[in-house]
Amino acid sequence: MALGVCSQTHVACTASQRQGSAVTPRPSRAPGLAIVAPRPTRSVSVAVATNRGRGGSQDDMDIHETKLGPNVIASVKDLKSGVKWGTATVVRNDAANLDGSVRVLHLSVADHVDMLYGRRVKGVPDQSRWIESYTIPGQCVGVRVPGSGEAAAPPQRLYAIASTPYASRRDSAYVDASLIEIVVERTAGAADAALADMGPGSQLEVTQVIGRGFCSLLDSYNGLTHAMEEGRNLVLIGMGSRGLAALRSALNWQPVLAHASSGRSVAALYVAHSAGRAAFVTEWDSWREAGMRLRPLYTHPNANVDDEAVVGNGHGGGGGGTEQQLDAGRAMELLQYGLFMGEGGFEGVCGGSAGSACFLLAGLPGELASGLAKQLSAKGVAYDHILFAQSDFF
Repeated sequence: MALGVCSQTHVACTASQRQGSAVTPRPSRAPGLAIVAPRPTRSVSVAVATNRGRGGSQDDMDIHETKLGPNVIASVKDLKSGVKWGTATVVRNDAANLDGSVRVLHLSVADHVDMLYGRRVKGVPDQSRWIESYTIPGQCVGVRVPGSGEAAAPPQRLYAIASTPYASRRDSAYVDASLIEIVVERTAGAADAALADMGPGSQLEVTQVIGRGFCSLLDSYNGLTHAMEEGRNLVLIGMGSRGLAALRSALNWQPVLAHASSGRSVAALYVAHSAGRAAFVTEWDSWREAGMRLRPLYTHPNANVDDEAVVGNGHGGGGGGTEQQLDAGRAMELLQYGLFMGEGGFEGVCGGSAGSACFLLAGLPGELASGLAKQLSAKGVAYDHILFAQSDFF
């Protein structure tokens, strides 16, 4: 309750008009003191307040802002100046594809929180947990080997969190650590190769959670949750293990599973080198059983498992620039065929009109993503309904 002091004359006047007044005088120790019922208010964050006048209502922006965790790096400025590196331990290192070149690292991030006890509080944490910042698929972290950079240096590469927010919170509930999964690939460079060889007990350094998840480049508040709240059909497009890692966190996320089972269309196109190098094949059937339509697109469908990888992480393998350009061109051809020339055409992929769909892109190189976005826009998809994983364009 709020206390307001007014004169005795004002109290007498309001007493004669009590029926239409919101101020009710009550006995108090000081003469002329009245109890004034406060008007209902709600707190608005600085980020939301500074975005007034942009597209969307204030209620919509409040909804999007409250879904961010307490310690998220939400801007490039914060990424350059406010990075905090913490210790993480490799719990498991599992193969994610047939030849073992794609690895899933199960990380345990140090997350000790002291509990406060007193006469009026029982078991209140003195700070928020690391895992509380991971709330939306598409968020990412920076990872490095200890001693490979300065204490506050920004990460050189971002890795999408491959586990869902719900799964990570569930697994972290009864342990003194935050458990997440990231995907690395031996053919993606020296840094990834070093991470791929780490076994249980190896030490790493990770940043706090980065980004707002899958969101539009035009409006970072327009993201995956907003698309589902509007009842839009979802089309997910990923390239390489890097892309599927980000899509996996969305495809396994309970709100997306419920979205698919409620009658909304959820389709996924996945560009990979070959069947032998495709990631998370064992999970494809569970996605299809949930009502999702997954279609793999192979740039080298006849390749053997031992052949040199070209696609790899979605940005080319260990070869030179010519291989990378050829691979990007082949990937664009496959995506054009899968999106526009397959059975049912573009509307079949969208599950209806193009204007009713929202597209999620992950793992596509910049020029390929830009070219595909232009083609989608020409087909009637609004630019703010094309969302990107933060690990690609943060």
